Amino acid sequence: MPDKYSVEMTLGDLLADPVSEKFLKSLPGMAAMIDSPQAQMAMGMSLTQIQGYAESMTPGQFTKEMLDQINEGLKAL
Repeated sequence: MPDKYSVEMTLGDLLADPVSEKFLKSLPGMAAMIDSPQAQMAMGMSLTQIQGYAESMTPGQFTKEMLDQINEGLKAL
């Protein structure tokens, strides 16, 4: 059975679900990122896609290690 939540889901889908939204907004820095105007443009992108873009623009801001930690947290929900 596939995981209910993962970083392959779109940001919009994750935020539409109260459980995954609460988890994401509890992460350091994530609430500010989610509430930013740029996040509106990324609602159709997966967290994996967002991480790749963010890392190419500002290395160290959203690392692969951070993405892996988020994925583990999402899978545990």
